[in-house]
Amino acid sequence: MNVNVKMTGMLALALLSVSCSRHLNDSEGNVFFSVDADSSVEVVTRSNVSDYTTLPDAGDFTIVIANGNGDEVYNGRLDGYNTSTALKSGNYSVKATYGNVSDEGFGKPCLSGEKTFSVTGGSTVSVAIPVSLANSIVKVECTDRFKSYYTDYSFTVKTGAGTEISFPKGEARAAFVDAYTISVSGTLTNQGGKTQNFSKDYKALAPKTCYTIKFDVSNVGGNSITVSFDDTVEDVGLVDIDLNDLMR
Repeated sequence: MNVNVKMTGMLALALLSVSCSRHLNDSEGNVFFSVDADSSVEVVTRSNVSDYTTLPDAGDFTIVIANGNGDEVYNGRLDGYNTSTALKSGNYSVKATYGNVSDEGFGKPCLSGEKTFSVTGGSTVSVAIPVSLANSIVKVECTDRFKSYYTDYSFTVKTGAGTEISFPKGEARAAFVDAYTISVSGTLTNQGGKTQNFSKDYKALAPKTCYTIKFDVSNVGGNSITVSFDDTVEDVGLVDIDLNDLMR
């Protein structure tokens, strides 16, 4: 089942204090920036990014402010921006980012968003930058029947970028991955000591979405398992492993 993710509430603005801003002339204005969490995503069931990792503080975001010509006027952490800075009248854009979508693994969300705004001479404006999750979330679950039949098991998620994320037995955390494709493989050992493995590819993962890969036993003693992914349930074949191969 895929769970579209939203972030709840507004990440607290760390820049509300203003100390002795100088007098503005008719061609300058002040800007206060905040980071506003996106809460508009909803498809199957709702979930929060905070269910899978600790959310960053607003001040941890990097913001890039550019004027109408595309020239950068500020590039740095949001909590490092001086709110008394006077910007010339005109049109601007600001982009906020936290993390890097190519940095994949547990506890590695990438959040981003941008906003355009205008500065009018002699005025102060507040700009809330909408941000949302830029990567996908993948988690692994096993049914009680699966856990009872297989005494040992481990899974690996390999992303399109080549990152390998291990989900050993009992791993309950969710991993953040770049959207697009993943390959899921696993090694299973049943009660009789027989060891088997499998591999399955999944494509077209979407940002802001949590994908739960659930494993179940299709038929006890058979050569397949049942895998649920994105509301699709299918049997995936198992391949026997020679224990001598594992020892090499």
